[in-house]
Amino acid sequence: MRSPDKSRRQKPTWTPRLMEGASSKHAAIFEALTSDIAEGVLAPGQRLPPQREVASVLGVDLTTVTKAYTRAREIGVIQAAAGRGTFVTGGGAPTLSSPQGVAALDLSKNSPPLNEALNIRAMIAKDLGGEALQANLLDLNYQETGGNQINRSAGTQWLSGRIRALEWQRVVLCSGAQSAIFAICLHLTRQSKKVAVGRYAYPGIHTVANCIGLQLVPVDMDDEGLAPEAFEQAAKAGGLAALYVTPTIDNPTTATMSPSRRQRIAEIALEYRVPIIEDEPYVPLVQKPQISLASLAPAMTWHVATLSKCVTAALRLGYVACPSPADADELAAMLQAMTMMASPLFAALATHWIGNGLVLKAAASIRQANHARQKIASRVFAGYDLRADPNASHIWLKLPEPWRANDFAYQAQRAGILILPSGSFAHGQQDQEAVRVSIGAALDQEVLRRALTELRQILEENRPFNLRALV
Repeated sequence: MRSPDKSRRQKPTWTPRLMEGASSKHAAIFEALTSDIAEGVLAPGQRLPPQREVASVLGVDLTTVTKAYTRAREIGVIQAAAGRGTFVTGGGAPTLSSPQGVAALDLSKNSPPLNEALNIRAMIAKDLGGEALQANLLDLNYQETGGNQINRSAGTQWLSGRIRALEWQRVVLCSGAQSAIFAICLHLTRQSKKVAVGRYAYPGIHTVANCIGLQLVPVDMDDEGLAPEAFEQAAKAGGLAALYVTPTIDNPTTATMSPSRRQRIAEIALEYRVPIIEDEPYVPLVQKPQISLASLAPAMTWHVATLSKCVTAALRLGYVACPSPADADELAAMLQAMTMMASPLFAALATHWIGNGLVLKAAASIRQANHARQKIASRVFAGYDLRADPNASHIWLKLPEPWRANDFAYQAQRAGILILPSGSFAHGQQDQEAVRVSIGAALDQEVLRRALTELRQILEENRPFNLRALV
């Protein structure tokens, strides 16, 4: 007797929502759906709720939901199976594609350009099979949540260049920065759910907010990032559980705070007793980084660092410098409930690489590759309002009138290029129509040049007011 089809038994688990700032209701559903797929909220193979159910939950017409689902099918992120429902593509499903059937170039994920950098793949193969990972580094048993003293000391060594007077007891090893941010938010928001963020912020903090019911408080930004006056106004209003901020090469705007800006942010946080979640994945790519908020306000700052942007995301390792050893113990307890422990194998590898200087060499090679790619972007978008940092693996392209970010991103998808519109990063009302393009994700510089040239041609040749007819 044939076993029941598992897909029939799978219950839909996606909670439909409307993405703020979209040009229409069906675009708002489409943007929310594709954003949740890109951020991993929806996994490959996951079944989506029926269209009538989505329409009922959101209070919209069925035709509105049908338009959104159709648009998502056109770009290949979902597929319908007769009699079984609609599912997120992935695994054995076709790769993302444009409506014309061209395999999509995914410039929506902020990856470093590894093909032009140090050969990390070869280093992993070499060191996993070498003598470096002997018993003194590699323990094959369960380990302490938060890392053993050897691995935490290595993290302390790595972070000591950016944080003053850091002791290993304040450092916690974690399975990547995202899990650390989730755990820190859980810890800090027991009394209040309000977390201040820049008006445009890393989508991961939005994912955390959606999962645990945080109320994100948008703070205005300028060319240096978070505006101190706006942060102080939010702090004065009271009830802030934390401030989430990326002071160096902000994601997505690429802004970097000056020392004076950092000093003022730290002063406000100390005056109003607002803990800071300082997310700094790009600091290793900067040759002379600015002073950290963790150095200016150590008793209030949770400094999150990761190897994903400066070595490889495959390690899934991060380090958190906590305000105190007691806070480190609290964070480790949170992480124990979530992930038990970071991978001992990868932790030993990272400890070895920090010790022999490979992490610094990898960061330097990625920095050099980013420099070359940023030059390509700057030539292609000459004459446009391009915000970039020479060390970054992404750019922030402000769109000319009358373009809207959602329309431009959709037109790019139709051409086979996936990018993220400003609405993917915004909370509350948007004041910019822009897109983030991850220039590190392209296979090589020539592929990147062709993709960026295509985006420029879309800017120049298409008329955004005609795009409504396409959806």
